[in-house]
Amino acid sequence: MTILSLLSDAIAVLVCAAALAYLFTPAKALSGLLAGLGGTVGCVMATAAGGMALLGGHSVSGTIPLIQYQVLVTPLSAVWLITLGVCGGFTSLYNIQWHRHDAVKANGLLINLLMAAALCAVSAANFGALVVMVEIMALSAVFLTGCSESGKLWFAMGRLGTALLAIACWLLWQRYHTLSLLLLSAQTPDSDIWLLGVIGFGLLAGIIPLHAWAPQAHANAPAPAAALFSTVVMKIGLFGILSLSLLGGQPPLWWGVLLLVLGMVTAFVGGLYALMEHNIQRLLAYHTLENIGIILLGLGAGVTGLALRQPALIALGLTGGLYHLFNHSLFKSTLFLGAGALWFGTGYRDIEKLGGIGKRMPVISLAMLVGLMAMAALPPLNGFAGEWVIYQSFFRLSASGAFSLQLIGPLLAVGLAITGALAVMCMAKVYGVTFLGAPRTPQAENPQPVPWLMTTCVAGLALCCVAGGVAAPWLLPRLFAAVPLPLQTANTLVSPPMMALLLIATPLLPLLLMMLFKGDRLPARSRGTAWVCGYDHEASMVVTAHGFAMPVKAAFSPVLKLRKWLEPTLPIPGWRADAAPLLFRRLALIELAVLVVVVISRGA
Repeated sequence: MTILSLLSDAIAVLVCAAALAYLFTPAKALSGLLAGLGGTVGCVMATAAGGMALLGGHSVSGTIPLIQYQVLVTPLSAVWLITLGVCGGFTSLYNIQWHRHDAVKANGLLINLLMAAALCAVSAANFGALVVMVEIMALSAVFLTGCSESGKLWFAMGRLGTALLAIACWLLWQRYHTLSLLLLSAQTPDSDIWLLGVIGFGLLAGIIPLHAWAPQAHANAPAPAAALFSTVVMKIGLFGILSLSLLGGQPPLWWGVLLLVLGMVTAFVGGLYALMEHNIQRLLAYHTLENIGIILLGLGAGVTGLALRQPALIALGLTGGLYHLFNHSLFKSTLFLGAGALWFGTGYRDIEKLGGIGKRMPVISLAMLVGLMAMAALPPLNGFAGEWVIYQSFFRLSASGAFSLQLIGPLLAVGLAITGALAVMCMAKVYGVTFLGAPRTPQAENPQPVPWLMTTCVAGLALCCVAGGVAAPWLLPRLFAAVPLPLQTANTLVSPPMMALLLIATPLLPLLLMMLFKGDRLPARSRGTAWVCGYDHEASMVVTAHGFAMPVKAAFSPVLKLRKWLEPTLPIPGWRADAAPLLFRRLALIELAVLVVVVISRGA
């Protein structure tokens, strides 16, 4: 099968699965089964199409017969196809048994429509079509938030982004008389168009300070939807920014510098705010913002390299950013779906009400530990591999010759290191409070059993996180086809497989010592309760998430006070009215229906 036929079939299967899921909505379990199986098959096809395009190393254009949609699949867009396909496939499988919970509403229509629109967006041959598909995807996501208030905020901010992107389309047509991305690739867009695109797509990607919708949307959403918000919706925003930045082949230097600054602010503030949260999905949403910033740092370094015509900097920045984009989707899917399993078993998203879950859900506990370690960029997992390459781009940036870049490079490296330290603290907080210690509630002490398919999907994603780190030396060169200039090696080799072997071998030394000195061990001693100054030990005495984060909260209190400015209340008349959420939902439904009808009518 060809790339175009695979992509066309993938979109067709997703659309059919969405329609069937809607028809069988009253039978929730059947609706979930049809949506999950169809979504999985469609995502596997999309992954295969992306893999063929990336390995082939050349662009393919054509038309999807179903809707007469012009597509352009490049090695760069293939990275997004693989990312969306792999994470979407696991999420769709997980979603089958997610529907078996009594409190869950059928979501197959919206999830499959979101995935189909996302695939159309990353393969669009026309900038206007890209904006339309992004809008369909975002509107589908609005209805998946699980909370009218968060849906209302997302709808309002999303429409602002759409308006800016529509203006950018109009300016492109006025100045260049085309919206074809293939024709525009020979033109560097004017800076006002680029800024409109960065703000419009930045609202979708959650770049700080355009991020206010993201934590609210993730906090109460169903776990499969929250996973897709981080791994699909926000990644499409990055795709739009990079696509605009690469037009013409040599952007102005300040474009790359601005992306680096926005990336560093987003990474640091996102990581800091994550440490303050106790709702696990809201916490993970802030960590998504952190990783969006890290990806943007890599892409910004690549754009800076394009401006300076330095192939090594382009290679390090873009390959590091693209690899971390893929890896972040893997470990964040692991964590969101794992958090969904915790809610499925206990009914809680607040980690303060959990504790001791590790003994009761051992597979979920181990998979979440792998995901948290990958999120903290600990070797030899996949989160480390991408960040290491991005670090190397900073060192190359500081050697680029310009004084300002010599200053920025080390500062970015230090800032990313501090962000990594915050991520390690957050990993310790989440895992320690949630999975270790004593249960804090009856639900945590006796959780409901989690269906085997959900557990298998979380464990499978965790194994992918391990593979993405250990196999990085073989996977990273595959991304070279997605970089727009010939590359040269940067001679900065680190071997994740050797790290893995050393980490596995390290425990053998104390084991060997224990065996050698076994005869000198003290006799077994009786154990009693923990010493708490003469009082009986109580479950409330264990370290809490709030207490764990308190020293950091005190140290960074000036930054935390900026939250009121970074996440303001929108000064819209009637915003606080009780009828506002219903009004926004109706407007979103009307707009979504109109866009879907327009797309279908074009195919007819």
